[in-house]
Amino acid sequence: MHSVHIAEWILALVTTRDRAASTVGDLTERAATRGVVWFWCGVLRTAASLLWRDVAEHPARVTGLAFLGLAVYIGIDLLFAGLSGVAFFWAAMAKGHPLHLDSIGWKLWFTAPVLVSSLLIGRMLARWAPRRELAACVVYAILASIYNLVPMLGDSGVFSALLCILIVPAGAAWGRYRRLGAT
Repeated sequence: MHSVHIAEWILALVTTRDRAASTVGDLTERAATRGVVWFWCGVLRTAASLLWRDVAEHPARVTGLAFLGLAVYIGIDLLFAGLSGVAFFWAAMAKGHPLHLDSIGWKLWFTAPVLVSSLLIGRMLARWAPRRELAACVVYAILASIYNLVPMLGDSGVFSALLCILIVPAGAAWGRYRRLGAT
């Protein structure tokens, strides 16, 4: 069953590889009588439980790291806002007429930094919170979503919040596997 490797990979995000393999082995034995849906529900329940344990055991550290990640994100956000103002002014002056922000170039300009900064902040949190990478990222994603949703008068706040929720854990997984591969 090739999905066993996927289940081990999911659990290895929140625990050691040996423990993930052991847990998946136990779930596979029980899944023979209970079914595939039960197996995947068990994998997801176990991952969520281990993730919550990491948050509950060290709430101050995980929250502090998440706030530190949010401070970095806000700094990058402010820097990019300044660069966007300069770029927008320069482009408007070069063309001599008003710019249309609906063009694909401007949409990529405004979206790319969210993707890149979220991925890098996920890696940064993975480096700062060894063995609790995803716990710090989940708390960070909640804080960044609140930060992005506060001024939500348009749909860009929802889009940015969703990007943070999806991309930051990818950066943390990248950082975790890079760190574990080095040992």
